[in-house]
Amino acid sequence: LLHGGFRIMYAQKSPLLLLQTGGTIDKAYPRTKGGYAFEIDAPAAADLLDKVGLLAYEVRCETICRLDSQDIGATERAAIAKAILQAQEELILVTHGSDTMIDSAKAAAHALDEGGSSSKRVVFTGAMRPAKFVDSDAAFNVGGACAALSIVAPGVYVCMNGRVLPAAQCDRDDDGHFVPA
Repeated sequence: LLHGGFRIMYAQKSPLLLLQTGGTIDKAYPRTKGGYAFEIDAPAAADLLDKVGLLAYEVRCETICRLDSQDIGATERAAIAKAILQAQEELILVTHGSDTMIDSAKAAAHALDEGGSSSKRVVFTGAMRPAKFVDSDAAFNVGGACAALSIVAPGVYVCMNGRVLPAAQCDRDDDGHFVPA
């Protein structure tokens, strides 16, 4: 259904693929005795979405990797792109660490352009504080990304700090905010 140029989805739950790559959103305190650093836990976005009573999506979750984004390289970006291209779902939410999120989003956009998957809508999001923290921005960013998926045109986007930006036009300023390039 189109309304004012926007595609509006009603009633039926839309299939959504949630891809976990790690990052701060999924960080948890270590479970090992004597542990002192964070570790990447189960997909936080899946847990956040499970708590939504009338979620408009039927969510399928897949883990690509469980890494800090500074450790995500070409191999992981290729795996993200492959999962997006092979997905049956047209709506895809990727949780990712903020440090290299833009790089991965741009790589996914390039793969979609080359792969001819013009109908897919992909939104990358994450958090500046782990979802397990009371003052985390995870729920806000995941909610914003889900809302964005229902109205953006096909393509790849980054949703952070209350902004939804096309991957190709996204940058970070000196304070760490995601801003238009």
